[in-house]
Amino acid sequence: MSQSEPKLIFNQHTTDGEVRVWQHNNRRWLDFNDSLIQSEIVLDRPDLLPLPLNQAMLAGTMFVEHPKRVLLAGTGGGATARYFASRFPDVVGDAIEKSDLVATIAREFFYFPKQDQNNWQIITADITTYINQCQQRYDLIVIDIAVDQKTPEWIIERQFLQQCRSILSKNGQVVFNLLVDDANAFLHYLSAIRDIFDRRTVCLSLPNYRNTVIMAFNQSLSFSPEEITTRLPDLEVLWGLDFTAFYQQMLKDNPRESGVF
Repeated sequence: MSQSEPKLIFNQHTTDGEVRVWQHNNRRWLDFNDSLIQSEIVLDRPDLLPLPLNQAMLAGTMFVEHPKRVLLAGTGGGATARYFASRFPDVVGDAIEKSDLVATIAREFFYFPKQDQNNWQIITADITTYINQCQQRYDLIVIDIAVDQKTPEWIIERQFLQQCRSILSKNGQVVFNLLVDDANAFLHYLSAIRDIFDRRTVCLSLPNYRNTVIMAFNQSLSFSPEEITTRLPDLEVLWGLDFTAFYQQMLKDNPRESGVF
């Protein structure tokens, strides 16, 4: 095998399919043998998020104050938790992962932050059960769950969405990684989310991705769209993300009077 080829460093068949970890030079990623990268890290740069989708799911932070407590529903390799622990060590985070195997992979191959050294923990649980029993309040909840390359219908069930909103802080937000088949399905999912969050939503599409990121806000935003433009340079330095590109795409994706814009 030449040095230019990715190396398979872990492979296990499960009842839900194949779980694989690959490495190429200083990049390592997780997939389920379905052509989709679930999580990716740069080994020597924990402060970076290499996947555009992971980056986009943090774009909503431009509208609100800096999050202090984060909930990740669907951990994958834990790249986002690692990023937060490196860039923002004061942020407290809980990552909920249903699969024991994926949780183990996150710890052993993707350097999920060690609980005794950081403010993060990974919890093996079903997210619906966790949210129903949760006593915490979160500033940011990221829902990144897919089944057979689709966002499952239960994600937009009224009770689940209401429970998600109920554990948000006053200025909190829920971010959904939406993966659906067509425009009708997208509108169906978006309508359900907007109904629970009083139309306070922002859509963000990504070039070369089927995914659309939906940000849903608990209350009126901390910053207006007009104020945000003055914040973008500082945010980009702080987060290491291209917030200007996110904002420009949001202007294209969200008609005026659609909720936030």
